[in-house]
Amino acid sequence: MESHPLRSSVQLLFRSALVIFLVTIVIGILNGMDVWDPTRQMILTHVHAGTLGWITLSVVAVALLMFGGESTASEITSARQMSSGIVGAAVLYVIAFATTTGVFRPIAGTLMLAAILWAFGWVAKRWSTTTRTVAVLAMFLAMISLLIGAILGVILGLFIARGSVPGLDTETASSLGAAHPAAMLTGYLLLAGVAIAEWRLSDRPALASETKVGTGIAWALFLAGVLFNLAFILDIDAFIQIASLLQVLAVVAFVVRMWKYLTPSAWRDAGVSVYAKLSVVYLAIGVALLVYVVQLFVSGELNPETGEGPVGVLIAFDHAMFLGVMTNVLFAGLALGLAYDTAQKIVVWGVNVGLAGFLVGLLADQQNVKRTFTPVLGVALITAVYVFLRPREVTASA
Repeated sequence: MESHPLRSSVQLLFRSALVIFLVTIVIGILNGMDVWDPTRQMILTHVHAGTLGWITLSVVAVALLMFGGESTASEITSARQMSSGIVGAAVLYVIAFATTTGVFRPIAGTLMLAAILWAFGWVAKRWSTTTRTVAVLAMFLAMISLLIGAILGVILGLFIARGSVPGLDTETASSLGAAHPAAMLTGYLLLAGVAIAEWRLSDRPALASETKVGTGIAWALFLAGVLFNLAFILDIDAFIQIASLLQVLAVVAFVVRMWKYLTPSAWRDAGVSVYAKLSVVYLAIGVALLVYVVQLFVSGELNPETGEGPVGVLIAFDHAMFLGVMTNVLFAGLALGLAYDTAQKIVVWGVNVGLAGFLVGLLADQQNVKRTFTPVLGVALITAVYVFLRPREVTASA
């Protein structure tokens, strides 16, 4: 990354993402330890600071690394302007959720949508000149999924703030808004996680045209995300079942594809690539939890809107994706060129042991277990922010 032409833009995005991540971490620690019962407003701040502030800014940073290797001077300038714009939009978005429940939210959401469209436009412009590896294809599809999710998010924000959306009847607006969480979780995050894990783990980048399996995985995950969206928009439960099956098949195929990097011998001397390996493990866990959540939802045992049923399972799925998959794989991107030193080991063990215990507490509905592992996870994440914000000491052997 040190010699990349878009280094300054990538660093701006990563560093801004890490600072915003602190908002998510602090709220999460206080809530997870049950020392504070945050309002829904603060829970939404926690979620959106994580999804858009931490994850999306970092995903855009990785997209610049993937697509910007031979950028022209004008493309470098455009990337710098786009990066500044999306950081500003993300900050306003988090502030909007933290300070208001009114129309300022959809206004900030519209600005964020414009910034995401700007980022997608930059990537799309580079699409024709970038070597089309499986990772590049998956990231491109992830950016499309992000754009879909952002559009649905603005519709949801308008509907909540005004009770209506211009040009849409109430039922249609409600259905479109309800698809927003699914678009972000089951479409965007899964694809982005797979794209970055493939990028960091593959010792020889596989061309999309040379591997039907790799290409099929990317397209299957994208199609599954679209089907999840349509299921909520059109109220067709069968689409949920088909989408779940597609995702299971795609993730199983991906784990098999990455298996040589996951064997016991491959973990020895893995260096900072251990983050990407762990993200694949959590990807399998996350999809297993998704299948369980879908079955509970379809059977009527779980209602996320009313909080009825084993909501802990849904929260566990969210955190398996946000932290287990995306945070691990983004740390793999941030750790490019860094030595696997003591600080990195503390982050790896603290985050993943803390997260594992936290998930067990949620799934078993054991509050004491959740409270015990929350500070372990939280302190490790704060340590990670410090570790990745400190001046870089690059090693050629990392």
